[in-house]
Amino acid sequence: MEAKSKPSSRMVLFSGLIWAVSYIVCLIVVKEFSPSKTLGFVLAFLPALAFAYFLWHFIRGIKGMDEVERAIQLEAAVIAFSLSLLMLMVLGLLDLVVTLKKEDWSYRHLVPYFFTFYTLGIFISRRKYMGDEKHD
Repeated sequence: MEAKSKPSSRMVLFSGLIWAVSYIVCLIVVKEFSPSKTLGFVLAFLPALAFAYFLWHFIRGIKGMDEVERAIQLEAAVIAFSLSLLMLMVLGLLDLVVTLKKEDWSYRHLVPYFFTFYTLGIFISRRKYMGDEKHD
């Protein structure tokens, strides 16, 4: 079982790096070089393919985890999703009251918050589940 999780976790990391690099490169190219609309569409969707590749490996990795680690991942995803939805709801309502600057609050600026929420969810869940094991 251990031997299976190591290659799986390496592939998750590798595919995550492919996704991150593709997103950053496409963002820089679109932002700095103003490509044609056709190339812009391709560059906008290219990171989505890399993300799908990452998700495929991530889900396969979760299938190979034990029950506690699966529970941690599920709870982290629920926390991240809930906080992300809350942030979008508040920003949507706030945008009706005051005009939010696109330079500060565009969609691409929100992506790091989603990672932060997931990391927070992992931290909370690990403390909860791993903290229980220390007391047993």
